[in-house]
Amino acid sequence: SFLAESSSSEGSQSLQPLARWTPTDHLDRLLQALRLPADARAIVAKDIRVFWRDTTQWGQSVLLFGLLTVYIINLRHFTRQLDSQFWISLVSFLNLGACALNVATITTRFVFPQFSLEGRRVWLVGLAPLGLARAVRIKFWLATLAALVLTVSLTVLSGNLLRLEWPRIVFFAGATTLMTFTLNGIAVGLGVLYPNFRETNPSKIVSGFGGTFCLVLSFLYILTSVVVLGVGSPWGWRDNESHPGRAMAAWTVFVLFSALAGAVPLRMGLRKAATTEL
Repeated sequence: SFLAESSSSEGSQSLQPLARWTPTDHLDRLLQALRLPADARAIVAKDIRVFWRDTTQWGQSVLLFGLLTVYIINLRHFTRQLDSQFWISLVSFLNLGACALNVATITTRFVFPQFSLEGRRVWLVGLAPLGLARAVRIKFWLATLAALVLTVSLTVLSGNLLRLEWPRIVFFAGATTLMTFTLNGIAVGLGVLYPNFRETNPSKIVSGFGGTFCLVLSFLYILTSVVVLGVGSPWGWRDNESHPGRAMAAWTVFVLFSALAGAVPLRMGLRKAATTEL
């Protein structure tokens, strides 16, 4: 009886630390503070750690952000030409296109290969209780929220450097936000539709047909969106010119087009992920 009591007490003492276990990693603490579900927390932590440990992606990220820094620094030289409504509208919409193209580059390079990087172990995710479809949704929201921090900050900062009024900055920030959701939907959806589980190098995954198609489709979406918003600019292209009705129609077309362009690839990808036989 003494041995039984001692063994039970030792067992309870050995299990007690497990019951009181708390994450010691800063990332785990942050994700736990956000009160994410356990399965979502595991997927998010894994994707962030994989990106953090890949020096190739780090190097390309530093190069990309370096180019963005050079672009932002040189924006102050454009303010010398902003002496008329035409130049203000032209430069501001070109800046919107530049910010959107940066988002398209990021989503195609870093978001599109995320599903393929699961590799041949993707069946483990598929057999888990969360399933492939939920894993894809988590990847979409993680990529979108991370990109929004960059895109909105870039839009607001560039708008201030261009000395735009706050209504214009809010207008372009809203357009950039919607375009970020759409571009991430395109990248995540096409990444599931055109996976490459044989490659472990993200650069080779992106250089395939799916990555090229994602980049071309993103560029066509950006070009169409900027043209539609530019044609229906609320401030017009001449001094003392304003067309509220045309601006409302252009914004409606932009919202519907963005929802269609982002939702269709994403839903097709989720449907494929849900029906994939492992």
